[in-house]
Amino acid sequence: MPECGRNFSIIFSGKPKGKILKTDLRYLKGIGPARSRQLSRLGIETICDLLLYVPKGYHDRRIITPISSLVPGEEVNISGTIVSSGYLRSKNGKNRFEAIVRDKTGDLKLTFFHFRYIADRLIPHSRVIASGRIDYFGCISIVHPDLIFIDEENSNVRLVLPIYSLTAGITQGIMRKLIETVIDEYVSEMAEVLPSDVLGSMGFKSRGEIIRKVHFPDDPGEGELARRALALEELFVHQALLNYIRTEVSKRTGIKMIPPDGSLAEFVRCLPYSLTGAQHSALETIAADLGRNVPMRRLLQGDVGSGKTVVAAAACSLCCRSGYQAVIVVPTEVLAFQHYRTISGMLEPVGVRCGLLTGSTKVSERRNLLESLLDGSLDVIIGTHAIFEERVVIPGMGLCIIDEQHKFGVEQREKLLSERDPSPHFMLMSATPIPRTLAMTIYGDLDITVLDEMPPGRGITTTRVMTRDTRNMVYEFLLERMSSGERAYIIYPLRETSEELDLKDAATSFEILKRGPLGKFGVGVLTGAMKPEDKLDVTGKFVSGEISVLVSTTVVEVGLDVPEATVMVVTHAERFGLSQLHQLRGRIGRGGRDSWCFLMKGEDCGAEGASRLDILASTDDGFRIAEQDLKLRGPGEVAGKRQHGVPAFRIASLIDDSDLLEKAADVAAGSSSWESLRDEYELRFGGLDILEL
Repeated sequence: MPECGRNFSIIFSGKPKGKILKTDLRYLKGIGPARSRQLSRLGIETICDLLLYVPKGYHDRRIITPISSLVPGEEVNISGTIVSSGYLRSKNGKNRFEAIVRDKTGDLKLTFFHFRYIADRLIPHSRVIASGRIDYFGCISIVHPDLIFIDEENSNVRLVLPIYSLTAGITQGIMRKLIETVIDEYVSEMAEVLPSDVLGSMGFKSRGEIIRKVHFPDDPGEGELARRALALEELFVHQALLNYIRTEVSKRTGIKMIPPDGSLAEFVRCLPYSLTGAQHSALETIAADLGRNVPMRRLLQGDVGSGKTVVAAAACSLCCRSGYQAVIVVPTEVLAFQHYRTISGMLEPVGVRCGLLTGSTKVSERRNLLESLLDGSLDVIIGTHAIFEERVVIPGMGLCIIDEQHKFGVEQREKLLSERDPSPHFMLMSATPIPRTLAMTIYGDLDITVLDEMPPGRGITTTRVMTRDTRNMVYEFLLERMSSGERAYIIYPLRETSEELDLKDAATSFEILKRGPLGKFGVGVLTGAMKPEDKLDVTGKFVSGEISVLVSTTVVEVGLDVPEATVMVVTHAERFGLSQLHQLRGRIGRGGRDSWCFLMKGEDCGAEGASRLDILASTDDGFRIAEQDLKLRGPGEVAGKRQHGVPAFRIASLIDDSDLLEKAADVAAGSSSWESLRDEYELRFGGLDILEL
C-alpha cells in the first residue's frame, strides 16, 4: 500500500483557491483507495477534514521516568545509556535485536523484530531517549520504542508528538506523516475566519499558525491553546448562522395582536389556582412579543411540572381574543388528548373554542373540524402530525406552538410556517431541561424563556435505586399504595420479548401482573404499537381509576397527568438516559401527594450505569440532570435526533468549551457578513443544520 510522501499533489489541477479543501482524499497522490477507505472510517473524507482532525492528546518526550519507577502498561519516556546490544534467535528461528539501556536507577530491555534500520546506531555508550509502552517479558522492556539519539544532531526531532484516534491500518506514525504533508501543501488554502484582533488575543497571527500548532506544538499547553482557538472559530461560524437567521426573520412582517383590554387578567382570574412569579413573567414577555409586528420566535423551557401548559393556553387566549387562530402540535395522541382536555378547560370559560385533530379522528369529526377552521368558528386546533397534512387549512393562524420540539423535524415545522405573509408568531415548548450551552447552540436563533419556579402543592418524590434482591419489597409497597386508592406506573424498556436482549418486556409482564394480587386493582398495558383508539381507551381507564396499575413503555414519557399516580417502577433503568428517566419520574407526584420512584437495576448493570442512576436518586433538579446527561451521552441524545438541529461540532466541546460560547456569540454579533462564512460552515458541518425559516 503506498505511503503518503512529501509534495504529493492533486491529480488534477485548476481548482480555485479554497475549493481544493473540499477535494476527496482519494484524488491525492500517495494515498490511494485503500488508505482513503481507512480514513473515511474516522470521518476524514477531504483535505479540510484532515487538517481539522485534531489530536486527542500529546506525548511529551521531555518528561522522563526513572527506570526503577516503571509500571507495565504505561506509556513512558526513559533516558539512559546503552550498555549492551546484540542479535538473538527465537525458538521459531527468527532473529531479533535487543539492547539494554541503563539510567541511575536500573536497566531496561529494548526489543526490535525489524532492526536493520537501527542496529548499527544502537551500540554501547550511545545515549538515547526511548518512548513506548512498558511490557514485561521476563524483565521490564519496551518493544519497538521510538528513539532519540542524544549525541546525534536532532534538529528535526519533535519532542512533543500528537496522539490521534486511529482505525485499523493506520498507525500514529502514518497519521502524523500524512497530516504534516497536507499542512505543508494546503494550509495556505484555508481562508481566515476569526477577526485578527481575536486571533491576537489568543496568541496567534493566522489560521495557518493555529493549524500547525494544534498538530505539532512545542509543548502540550500550546497545542491545547490552538485547539481552543479552533473551537472558538467553530462556535463563531455556527453563531454567525444563528444571527443571520434572526436578522432575516426580523425583516418579516409579523401580526400585531391587540386583544381587548383586560383579556390576560380575565384568563388568569378564571384559573382555579394562582400563577407562579415565573409564569407571570413569561406571560408578560410573550404578551409583549405578540403585540409587536415582528414574528415571535421563542423557546419556553421548564422542568417537569413547572406549568408550561397554562402559559401556552394564555398565549392562545391572547391570540384568539385578537381575532386570530392558534395551533398546538404535539408528538403523541396521548399528549394531544391530555392537552385538549386541559387547555379547552382553561379557554372555554373565556369564550375560546378548541378542537382536537389526530390520526384517529373519525372522518365525520375531521370534516367538521376542517370546516370550522375554514369559516373561523374554531379558534384553537390541538393535534399531532395530522395537522401537517395539506388538506388542513388554517386561514387565520396567528400563533403556532410546538410541544416537545425535539420529536419533530424542522421540515415539518416549515409546513405550517412557510409562505405566510404576515408571518405567524412561533413558540416551542420543551419539558426536557437543556443546559444553557446546548440551548444557545441549538436554539440560538430563538429567544429563550425559562420557567425556573415550581407551582406550590406538589408532594415530595423519593427516588431509590433497587436491585433484583429487593423486588419483593417493591411489590409489597405497590400493593400497600394501591390499597390506599393510589395508582402506579410500571415501565419497561421493551414492548415485547426480544431474542437478542435478556430483558423484561411490557406485554409479558402485563399478563403476569394481571393474574397476581395486583390484578384486583385493575392492570392495563400501554405501548407505542397499540392502535390509537386502544391507547385512548386504556389511558382513559387509568385516569378514571377503573385500572390502578399501568404497565407501559416510554410512551408515557410525556402526556399523562394523573394526580392519583404516586408510584413508578422502572425496570432495567440503566438502559434509559438520565433526562428520559427524569421525564418519566415527572409523571408521578402531580396531585400534591408524596410519591416514590423505584429504579430497578438489571443484573448486568455496569459501574457507569449505576453511577447514572445514583445521580438521578440524588437530585430532582432537571437542569443539573441534563448537564450530567450531556457529559455522559452527548448533545444529540439529550436534545433529540441528529436531524433535529444538533450541530456536529468536530472540535468544540459543549462541556469543555462552554466558556467560549459567549465569546463566540459576541464575536458573531460584531460580524456583519454571513455570506463570507457560508462556505466555511458547509466545509465544517456538511450543510446547514438549521433551515432558514
